[in-house]
Amino acid sequence: MSLAVLFGVLSAGAGGIAFAEEDGRFVYLGGTPVGIVLNADGLIVTGISDVVTEEGSARPLEGSGLRPGDVVKELDGEDADNLFEFRKRVSDAKGEVELSVERDARVFKVRATPAKEAASGEKRLGLCLKEDVGGVGTLTFVTERGAYAALGHHVSDPETGVCAELQDGKVFEVAIDGVTKGEAGRAGGLRAELNRLAPPAGRNAENTEIGIYGVWNLPSHGKRVRVAGRGEAHPGHAQVLTTLDGRDPALYDVDIVKCEPQSERAQKGLVISVRDKRLLEKAGGIVQGMSGSPILQDGALVGAVTHVFISDPTRGYGVHARFMLDEAEKIATPVPYKNAA
Repeated sequence: MSLAVLFGVLSAGAGGIAFAEEDGRFVYLGGTPVGIVLNADGLIVTGISDVVTEEGSARPLEGSGLRPGDVVKELDGEDADNLFEFRKRVSDAKGEVELSVERDARVFKVRATPAKEAASGEKRLGLCLKEDVGGVGTLTFVTERGAYAALGHHVSDPETGVCAELQDGKVFEVAIDGVTKGEAGRAGGLRAELNRLAPPAGRNAENTEIGIYGVWNLPSHGKRVRVAGRGEAHPGHAQVLTTLDGRDPALYDVDIVKCEPQSERAQKGLVISVRDKRLLEKAGGIVQGMSGSPILQDGALVGAVTHVFISDPTRGYGVHARFMLDEAEKIATPVPYKNAA
């Protein structure tokens, strides 16, 4: 079955059981959209091209073995993490340059002589690079110590497949300014503009198969809710907390149609089906950008939305929230978190 991860281009159910403070773990609900920017502690190679010189085309990196997905860590022994500075240093080079390149946790060296580009007069390597990978997703929760969890799945670069290298980064508050409605065979998506110059809402530390995690910088205004334990989630009515317009989340009715108890963390522990007419009319169901949206049942946080079925956007997968909380609790936070609400 074809699936799509939901990383976009940018009241709880009745009948709940009352739990005392000592009976569970609690978090502050998200449901709000976030812009996500992760870097690879270097420059990501997206391609190799010719340099058009006055004498014709040159390819300084021919035979170097470089390929898309490699990460350039250093240029002549100095960090390479800024694309503007990298290009300037290459252009100013007096002769051959040396690149330190990482691939699959192995570092190797590449030496090449830049060629002078006819159009700009600058020296180039013919190396296509990007600094980071970005998109739009949804905050799942913030822990009581100030660690956040979002997305419910990993972030990877759609151009190169780079994933494991993308750990450090930032998350920003964003506002949803449009929705592309999903339909059978084509995933829809949430649209938002990301201001990378704004103060970040959080600093990312981990990019895992069940979400991204880091330190949240802002006061949380979400409702404090208990995280369900193993075996609590069950087939039946539930709600998804997500944002389709602006920054304010709303609850939408869904059904959990399948629930795997799972003793070890995995992405697809829940299957949900949207039945809320508002969500169906505006988005067609589940769309990209909704990944990380909290799933609530019987007054507890049971999971987060992760994938949509491409063949049927009214259905999708979710990850159990207890696994996400296990991961979030590994994040070192400087001081105990205090909710502003």
